[in-house]
Amino acid sequence: MIIPKITDVYVSIDIEHPQAAKDLKKIAIFTKGNQESFKTYLMLEDVIADFDVNTSVYKMAETIFSQDDAPEAIQVITYSDKAPAPMVSSNNGQVANDDVATKFGAPTSGIGRAAFDYFYNDWEIAIMSDYNKIDALALADVIEQGGYDGKGFHFMLQQFGPSNASDHVEFDKYNRVWQFYHSKEDEYYVAALASEATSAIVGQQSWKFVSDLNNVTPEELNAAQIMDLENQGLICYVTKGNHSNQTDDKNKRGLYIDFIHGMDWVKATIESNLQDALSLDGKKTFTLDAKGLGAVKTNLETSLNEAGNNGIIATDSSNKYEYSYNVPDINKIPQTHIDRRILDHINFKYTASSAINEIHVNGTAVA
Repeated sequence: MIIPKITDVYVSIDIEHPQAAKDLKKIAIFTKGNQESFKTYLMLEDVIADFDVNTSVYKMAETIFSQDDAPEAIQVITYSDKAPAPMVSSNNGQVANDDVATKFGAPTSGIGRAAFDYFYNDWEIAIMSDYNKIDALALADVIEQGGYDGKGFHFMLQQFGPSNASDHVEFDKYNRVWQFYHSKEDEYYVAALASEATSAIVGQQSWKFVSDLNNVTPEELNAAQIMDLENQGLICYVTKGNHSNQTDDKNKRGLYIDFIHGMDWVKATIESNLQDALSLDGKKTFTLDAKGLGAVKTNLETSLNEAGNNGIIATDSSNKYEYSYNVPDINKIPQTHIDRRILDHINFKYTASSAINEIHVNGTAVA
């Protein structure tokens, strides 16, 4: 699904080999309502103006703000079964015209349409206030396939319980969906997890060890039951030693949350840094000659080093970040591209950092 974006910089990342291992930390609660909208809430007291204390949106927001390291704000994206008006306005300005949006493959209404219309707003993590299988799959589809390169952006945390656990297999195919099982269906486990996990810099948090969530009860299932759920790709909140945290942080596709989160951060940061540089320096620096290409190289290297400093990119035996990039020489750029002022065939590659998720120790006791 191609979702158009007004930008001068296009960054696309392919996953060559899944690794074991802007802040892009905003949580978006998707909820069904009468009219499509996007709104930011800075505190729980703001939420109650739009959502009663008995609504799942309010309760989910309450869980998010109750964590020890809660975010400064949450986003609520309301979707509707009605098609948006010809032009929909929000607190961030105007979103896609309905006639134009359909030309890009946008759903006509519902959660998929809201995700399409607000795809480039300030959010990264999608959770749903109320589960509906059809809506959840539609949201997963947009997150998996959306973006101007059609390769997806954002990720989704989906909570299951005893009443809907059988649905989880339909989400196994997604790279950008993580599935969680929680026995107490009146607790908002994924909301608490997202809230606490996003306190860390992207790349420096193994989501498996986000611990001791407020208002979330560890599972009381036995070890065999928990291992069975884990084998199905369902992550649980359990007590291990003196703390409670996740049984894992990878999905059925074998991808870890911090890997996809880090990949999105790299993409967004390189795009943002290059766009800002173009806007501020323009032709003074970014001329289509050797000087301008050198400026692009410097900007790209700065972004990749920042990703390394954040723990997104691995280091080699010499403690150097494992990345490479290529910007073509000016004499290899076709004249037709120069005439159109387009610089393409830039590429980069990095090795994602990993984390220790298990430790196995063998010891010998001497009598």
